[in-house]
Amino acid sequence: MRLFPRRLALPVDVRDQLTLAPGERLLAWAPAGTGWVVATTHAVWLPARSRHERLGWEAVDAAGWNTDEALLTLVQAAPLGSRPRRWAVRVEDAGDLLLVVKERVRATVVLSRRVDVDGGGVTVVARRPPGTDRITWTVSVDRGVDVADPATRDEIDRVVRRLKEQVGG
Repeated sequence: MRLFPRRLALPVDVRDQLTLAPGERLLAWAPAGTGWVVATTHAVWLPARSRHERLGWEAVDAAGWNTDEALLTLVQAAPLGSRPRRWAVRVEDAGDLLLVVKERVRATVVLSRRVDVDGGGVTVVARRPPGTDRITWTVSVDRGVDVADPATRDEIDRVVRRLKEQVGG
């Protein structure tokens, strides 16, 4: 038994597929079915057909891990009224990957507020993408909240404007 398990090497062809931003570094990776999940300082790269797809940490609304199925799930933040994209990737030998994913997602959050509207609620989140001073805003809507209703939409817009004034974004 090894005291410190050996870390799998990221294949060169996978690394060559990733278009990293200046200053972006690899942090953790794990084999995942037909590809690899790669976490960097700026994003998570997910296997998608014959290439890897980049998902910036600021675009990840939620991340989870199902131990029984060795399944990493990511929920991508979506525009108001749209269904979020869900990623479910079977990950082999996850190692530090899971800790890095959670830490990186959390590190982008500047503010998160849950607000009651229209018999349900919305969660407004301000995030700062790694390596920038810019702030992005997302609104997650509970089931049953009618964002097509002009009064509800106005209420959500007021909440977001108020929070932007507080944060300065």
